Amino acid sequence: MKRYSVRDAFLFAALLCIVIPNGWVTPQEGNDEPSVADLLAKLHSRHWSDRSDALDEIHSDEVALHSRRVQAALIDLLDQENQGKGTGGEEGGGEEFAEYFASLRGVVNSFADWNDPRQACILVYAGSDDYPPSAQQATAHARAAIPCLLKRSKSEVAIDRAIAGPMLVEAVQKARGTLDATTALSARQIILRDLQDPDAGVRSLTVDALGKFGGMDMVPALKEVAANDSSPEVDGHSIRKSAAEAIKQIQKREPQR
Repeated sequence: MKRYSVRDAFLFAALLCIVIPNGWVTPQEGNDEPSVADLLAKLHSRHWSDRSDALDEIHSDEVALHSRRVQAALIDLLDQENQGKGTGGEEGGGEEFAEYFASLRGVVNSFADWNDPRQACILVYAGSDDYPPSAQQATAHARAAIPCLLKRSKSEVAIDRAIAGPMLVEAVQKARGTLDATTALSARQIILRDLQDPDAGVRSLTVDALGKFGGMDMVPALKEVAANDSSPEVDGHSIRKSAAEAIKQIQKREPQR
């Protein structure tokens, strides 16, 4: 049996140091890049269920979640879903698709750059209304969202107005005192218009949002709604009653002037 000297052992160790970095990889290193590539392929699948599965994998994988390639792909995917491309309707997505969409929106919002107008608008169009705990960051977040909300609030599609209107009410409250006069006036005009929107859903959601985030300057308009809204009362509930309640909420939240 051949005996190896200490010198042979050192030479063998040195050889390993040369070969492993250049030719061999550990199992963990070898799996990382293919794993990311596989996730990206799933995110581009025409089937929403595949995209949902990929999102679940990313959500539980910190390395993948912090990959810039994966983050860029998730932003693009949310933009795609916003536009209704491959929404899964042909597969009967229903509530499961809605859950997937909400999860996708939450994941993107966790790393999105609200200073990037494109990313801000993608999240606004996805209905994201999560604000950071810091008041300063929340204000910056709201200021970035308002231009997109103003645009979406002018949509001819009622559901767009119903989503954007309440978000605009909250954003104006978060950005209070920091908006330029033109933007503040445009936002106010749209909110007032939403209170008179032909769609009852838009009116109702705007009233509810004002109850949570509105200021005393909106009380006169809410009084008009409380007195004259045309929607009927259903099971003891009506937009008129909601408007009266919203006024009470505002008056309780803000001192009388």
